[in-house]
Amino acid sequence: MSQLGRQLVDSLTRIDAYESDLLARREHETIHIPTVGSKLSTAYEQLRNASEYAEDNLLRQRAIRRYLKRVLSFHEHITTDHLAEELVTELTQAEYLPNDYATKADIKSISEHLKRYYNAYWKYTKIESNSTKRLTFQSWILDVLSVRCEQVLHSNIRQLSFTHFAFTYLQPKLDLAKIIGQNDRIDPHDHSLVLYIAIQKSILKSDMASIRAALLDSYRQDIGLIHNFESFNAKFDQLFDSKSVAYLSRILNKNGATLRMIYSGFYADDAPITTHAFKTPDSLEYALRQHIEQEYEAVNRRLDKGIVRSIAFLLITKSIIGLGIEVPYDIFVEGHILWLPLILNLFFPALFIALSRLTLSTPTGRNTDAIVQQTTGMLYSESDSQTYAIRIPRAAPSVGFNILYVVMFVTIFAGLSYILHSLQFNIVQGIIFFIFLSTASFLAFRLSNQIREIEAVYTSQGSLALLRDIVYMPFIYVGQQISYRYSRVNLIAITLDILIELPLKTILRLMRQWTQFLNAKKDELV
Repeated sequence: MSQLGRQLVDSLTRIDAYESDLLARREHETIHIPTVGSKLSTAYEQLRNASEYAEDNLLRQRAIRRYLKRVLSFHEHITTDHLAEELVTELTQAEYLPNDYATKADIKSISEHLKRYYNAYWKYTKIESNSTKRLTFQSWILDVLSVRCEQVLHSNIRQLSFTHFAFTYLQPKLDLAKIIGQNDRIDPHDHSLVLYIAIQKSILKSDMASIRAALLDSYRQDIGLIHNFESFNAKFDQLFDSKSVAYLSRILNKNGATLRMIYSGFYADDAPITTHAFKTPDSLEYALRQHIEQEYEAVNRRLDKGIVRSIAFLLITKSIIGLGIEVPYDIFVEGHILWLPLILNLFFPALFIALSRLTLSTPTGRNTDAIVQQTTGMLYSESDSQTYAIRIPRAAPSVGFNILYVVMFVTIFAGLSYILHSLQFNIVQGIIFFIFLSTASFLAFRLSNQIREIEAVYTSQGSLALLRDIVYMPFIYVGQQISYRYSRVNLIAITLDILIELPLKTILRLMRQWTQFLNAKKDELV
């Protein structure tokens, strides 16, 4: 077994020991949460998650952050004593946690995190009067605190162990000094930070908050040392948004199929392969092939689920925009509702993304053979020639190809504009159609990327696929830009938070308090 293989086995052994100790130290007396309003809370969370379109592994953390943002006041210093129990109650009622799961020790630990980070913010306000810096510091606090609260309820040791494994493998294979451009002006001492961020971002699909908290732990940045905390987070923000991280993430995405299979096979919470598979190379190969086939089936299920969520996302956002913009514009300008454009705008993008599922299929046995060969090479061979090479994307094409791409872009949009004009779309309806078709194209592209992420071998495109790319590439590009800006300022999510979540969660909390009051009165009558 290679040094990397021994590292993997050692890390799995430590994970098992840590989780066994953690389970043994958990209190047996868990907290039972009242189920009043749980169905309504769960339904809202599903609606809210559809509007945000985040990765599944981030949904609970995002819910925690929304709760903290809602209940923590950054205008006046409030007490946080009751917030930990209320947070666990909300997470349980929304089915982010099973009932009778959290313990009193969990509540106490979350409460300590809340008090520590919230008080740190108010200490910061005493030494910093700049409102912009205060707002940035507040965002950092919410990021780290949401991750800390989730870590109490679910350890992240598996993600951290895998990141260390992947880092150990990738660092000697990548010329970071060459990959990291001079334009970003990144200190060579921070090159390892860039690689760490790229691994978490591309392979584990971690978000900014998760990576921030992980690096704070790795570099032992204590919130008690506020100036150090501030400077480290400022550096992290600069690195996370740098072109070097984006470029390195693309490289890892292109070469990450085998690493992703190693994570899901050995490190994930439900990982099926244990250290017993390392008895012989044959037993490991058998376990790997079984796991890879199961992952293909899991990808198909995720694609189906992603299609449903994408359709829900499009219908929700289009309904709100239709009622808020398109219908009033038709009545005010045209004097009546233009039904054909309205119906096409509502259903065509959703139908498009549903039909795109027919073009998506999982890899073949050739891909399985490549992943098995690459994995066994990593874990059993000390020779670098036996491990798979990292493919670096080619340099940008010539000026002629760029001009041709722009011409293709303009031609396709001009042709679609002519078709929409023939269907009597007005300017507002036409813009909405372009926005939602582009969004649907990008969502379909993201779904197809789930297949590319588990492809370890290059597959050549047929003429039909090439024609599809030519037609839809402009829409994918526009959809990507919309998605990026939408993720920064999610107006639909903000609207749901203000109009539904705040009053809904307030009513549910009052209902729980009323139920507790009635139960207390019943006890007095006994």
